[in-house]
Amino acid sequence: MPLIVDKAERRAMVARVAFDLVADTGIGAVTFRQVAEATGYSTAIVTNYFADKNDLLFEVYRIANRRAMDRLAAAFDDGEDLIDVLTRVLPVTEEMVRNWRVWMAFWGLSHSDPEFREETAANARASVDLYSRMLRQRYEDYPQLTMTEIDDMSMRLIASVGGSGMQGCLAPGDWPLERLRAIIAAEIAVLDAEVGIG
Repeated sequence: MPLIVDKAERRAMVARVAFDLVADTGIGAVTFRQVAEATGYSTAIVTNYFADKNDLLFEVYRIANRRAMDRLAAAFDDGEDLIDVLTRVLPVTEEMVRNWRVWMAFWGLSHSDPEFREETAANARASVDLYSRMLRQRYEDYPQLTMTEIDDMSMRLIASVGGSGMQGCLAPGDWPLERLRAIIAAEIAVLDAEVGIG
């Protein structure tokens, strides 16, 4: 009887291996041959699931984005306080450190590659949508806020999380969890004060 192969599962496994390689060595060092060796498959099998290196790298970037968005959405849907929700994506666990390394590798690539730039922009728009949903709930008793104002506030919060998160990834000894949380909490406090809370 022939072996039944779940193609979607195998494709996802290849992408996860590539994710780990990017997190460990960066984009430039990742080759189909490396991915094949790490999966135990032949290069031909890897190329069966991904047309070229860019196709594989796009999926690696999407894995990082999905993981972060899923963590944020799950914590928010569970009713966690906003600072705790945002802490879920800070580089304070091994999983999120690896996510940040992948993001930083792609941010560099998006500077010179229009396709990656558009992918990065699409992820940024999705992040604004999620942050706006969180802030709409936080400020639901303040209907005078327009959607544009909420989106602007979301972008400020993303900038705070993104900037402090990047520093935390690059210099973790200087940016412990307490400092990262304090910076983000301060931005939340500023937003709250502008709305009229506190």
